[in-house]
Amino acid sequence: MFVFDESYKILQAQGAAVNLAPWYNQEGISIQHAAFVCGSEEVVLVDSSAEARVFSFITLQFRCDFSPLS
Repeated sequence: MFVFDESYKILQAQGAAVNLAPWYNQEGISIQHAAFVCGSEEVVLVDSSAEARVFSFITLQFRCDFSPLS
């Protein structure tokens, strides 16, 4: 996880590394984009198949799948 200082000028790593390999171990699938979720301890990850998932640093799990029904 990363945190900014009070002046939003310094970004520092905090906590232990998180292994995402269990969720991204399919051949040809890789994380393409990442964005922090404002006001929470979560990050949105978009993979090479255009699937977006929200990962919680609190639970160390992805949120439930809210994909639209086909």
